[in-house]
Amino acid sequence: MSKGRSLSIQLFFGVLGSLLAAVAVFFVVFWGEMYLLEKTVYGYSFMEKMAGRQFERLQNYVVEEAVTPENLRPLDIWCGRGDKVYLVLYQDGQLLYESYYTSLEQAPEEMYDPAWEDPEREYALVLSDGTQTQAFLYYYVGDAYYYWAVVLSGFCSFLVFSFCFISFVHRKLRYIQQLKNELDILAGGDLSYQVTVRGNDELGELAEGLEQMRRSIAAHQAAEERMRLANSELVTAMSHDLRTPLTSLLAYLELMERGKYENEEQLSHFIRRSLEKTMQIKTMADQLFEYVLVYSSEWEPQDLERRDGDELLCHLVGEYAFSLENQGFQVEQELKQLNGQICVNLGLLRRVFDNLYANLLKYADLAYPVEIRCWREENQVYLSLCNRVSQSRDQMTGTNIGLSTCEKLLSCHGGSFSYWEENGYFQTQLTLPVYSGESFVPEKPEI
Repeated sequence: MSKGRSLSIQLFFGVLGSLLAAVAVFFVVFWGEMYLLEKTVYGYSFMEKMAGRQFERLQNYVVEEAVTPENLRPLDIWCGRGDKVYLVLYQDGQLLYESYYTSLEQAPEEMYDPAWEDPEREYALVLSDGTQTQAFLYYYVGDAYYYWAVVLSGFCSFLVFSFCFISFVHRKLRYIQQLKNELDILAGGDLSYQVTVRGNDELGELAEGLEQMRRSIAAHQAAEERMRLANSELVTAMSHDLRTPLTSLLAYLELMERGKYENEEQLSHFIRRSLEKTMQIKTMADQLFEYVLVYSSEWEPQDLERRDGDELLCHLVGEYAFSLENQGFQVEQELKQLNGQICVNLGLLRRVFDNLYANLLKYADLAYPVEIRCWREENQVYLSLCNRVSQSRDQMTGTNIGLSTCEKLLSCHGGSFSYWEENGYFQTQLTLPVYSGESFVPEKPEI
């Protein structure tokens, strides 16, 4: 699996994306609120309406508090109730009063707008003694609505940030919960359930590791089940096959022990038959040993030694070819020069040839030659045996343990073993590594 973005990088981009979304929402909401405020509380018509209301209150206040040109102090009290009004009084063009609680420097910018100079902003204020004055009353909303707009925009952006970030984290937590549920299924024994692999971060790597572990455990259990079945079949077959020769051997030995034979010729017959049954039992015992050799996980290969390839294979092939010819087979050999050394355990390699020899005796057709070829390709030695399959092969039974043993033994030498049947011919092929040069130091192959 290719290495992707780690969770820390994804978390960074998740926070960054949530923050950008929150900032965008903040400005959109803030601009929307400011647009509404400009159309409402910060608008000219609203301020003019509020200024008119304030003037009505001012007129009532002037009458109640007996405000005269000589007693303008109550106006300071009235203007001091809040920072939202600015009052200027004129009498016959002369300045009579100016609110000092809110100076022009402190007044909001809208007061400097030319719209504030509209004559409608001028009011006729009658003091309590009947004096006619010109009142310029300015009303401004202040910053309260602006601050609330900022707070509301910030709250909306916080909600958006929280939603985006929690959605990212929740998606990862949901995947972790899914992996936990799938792991519970596997722990319950259902190894056929496939783990969901999603993404290429650490969680994806974890899921891939769980899936590989599931496949490994399932394959191991399948191999154990096959081995158990093979053991059961072997025990059943061996117990059945051993019972017949053992019964016959015991019968012959009992007849000889009791002297129940008519002459020396019959005694020799009993001895010969007993020997045949003993060899049959030995063959079965060898098969059992080979079976243990193939399927035992604790078996380790023995030490290997360096041998001249041409000398060793010519000797082994010649020896077994001679034995086959004595059994009535015609052997055709084609051995090419190897010009190298092979690293082998001679005893184990002889077991390979023994199994091939026994296989030929049992299944090969005497009417056709056995072809043996040996050649080298780069750093590999190839040995091929080809024979015609006997027509009586279908009447014989076999367990293929010998061929499996050959594959196991050759893997101990760093080689390989294969076999196939085609058009009535059975062919086996084994390979071994070959080394050239005097500096060769053999290494023990791994199993």
